Amino acid sequence: MKKILLIVLLILPSFSFCQSEEWLTSLDAAKGLALVQDKMVLMIWEDSFYEPLPVVVKDKNGKRVFVENLFESQILINLLKDYFILVMVNEVEYEELYKPVKNNQSTVYINKFNDDSLKVMDANGYILNTNHTYYKEFLNLTEFIAKYANSTAFLKNELINYKTQQNFVTSFRLASQYIDLAIFTIKPAREEVISLSNIYLKNAEDFLLVENPDNKMAMIEKINLLKIKQELVLDNPKKVLRQLKRMDSESTDEINEPLIAFLKLTAYLLLKDEISAAPWRSKVSLLNLKKSNQIISNTN
Repeated sequence: MKKILLIVLLILPSFSFCQSEEWLTSLDAAKGLALVQDKMVLMIWEDSFYEPLPVVVKDKNGKRVFVENLFESQILINLLKDYFILVMVNEVEYEELYKPVKNNQSTVYINKFNDDSLKVMDANGYILNTNHTYYKEFLNLTEFIAKYANSTAFLKNELINYKTQQNFVTSFRLASQYIDLAIFTIKPAREEVISLSNIYLKNAEDFLLVENPDNKMAMIEKINLLKIKQELVLDNPKKVLRQLKRMDSESTDEINEPLIAFLKLTAYLLLKDEISAAPWRSKVSLLNLKKSNQIISNTN
């Protein structure tokens, strides 16, 4: 993010109009390019592009500088292109794009889809910044980039698998990867990454009903455990332990025991309860111990 603080242009009054050709016009092409370049998509409705978007950014000295219209600053557009795949979508495509949204997403998500703001999407077209309220005055571009310019290299294999074939396994694994990504995401963006993981978990639940595998009950339990893991990443250890305690009274599948051990260990460590954590440490893999330490480190 150092580049955000080194924008020489912001100290100089030299702005040039950014032609619409700077932006892709096909959302499908943008999603494909995002997958190749390990970036998120930055999407805006075409009509909104021709309305001024005032922003503030930090110059190299850390001072806030006001820019009347983001879309008229070539340097700022180039900066965005370093972190996102830019796409401007014509309103004629609205109905087709809205069909899978209207019956499957929350009101908050739908409102974000409909408004005139910048939408950060993953390579499958799902919106990340649903909690980012529509700006009435100006957009803090420095904070926006710091919060949403996530490299998706960590997700690449699962994104490719999901794009190739959508089913329970690909949905579930991508949801799980997004939860792990949230561990390494800055705190202000963590909740929205978790919300994005929920979309894929919901898809996994829907596929599970249709596919009906032999281990269906174990998979339902695993989905519920991932939802508990979300609370762990969001620093709610007491809630995690309460939910796990309710599961203790039920018979848990053997394949889910490592995840339960990880959740209990990390929750107790977040609460600084070393005595309760100790019995679970030997049941957690080295990889999950690293994740546990990262969650604790991020929280502290």
